[in-house]
Amino acid sequence: MVRQAEVRDGENGYAPAPARPRWFLPAGWVLTLIGLALSVYLTVAHYQEGALVCTTTSTVDCHSVTTSKYSELAGIPLPLLGLAFFAGFAVLITPAALRSAHPVLRWGRLASVCVGLLFVVYLVTAELAILHKLCLWCTGVHAVTVLLFVLVLSDEFRRIGSVD
Repeated sequence: MVRQAEVRDGENGYAPAPARPRWFLPAGWVLTLIGLALSVYLTVAHYQEGALVCTTTSTVDCHSVTTSKYSELAGIPLPLLGLAFFAGFAVLITPAALRSAHPVLRWGRLASVCVGLLFVVYLVTAELAILHKLCLWCTGVHAVTVLLFVLVLSDEFRRIGSVD
């Protein structure tokens, strides 16, 4: 039996994957835009002292988290990396990118959310296990990243499940 991914067509080399559910694109865009908005806010707050609005209780303390040594990677503020992640992901889920059979776009979506998930694990560990503080804005970014991971992974399982 021939696997669907191995069936050649004349134009791009592979047969298209089965159709995505109708909710996939709107869900991906809503999550991406929320992630972009949160990342823009955290980036602005990083560069403008006093712009961050968050409670400072014993556990919830955005300022402590966003100004800790874990808030930068190689001198780059993590909100800026988040902004780059969500902007790049927005390109990867445009209708044209989702229709394309080009493997770089498919693997780019999967790789980006996997790297995003690894960052979430690292950052949540730093927040809870090391700093003993939690940033609610950061938690929003983490939740969006995890949901994008689930969305892309479900799309991959759909592709695999449709192959005979």
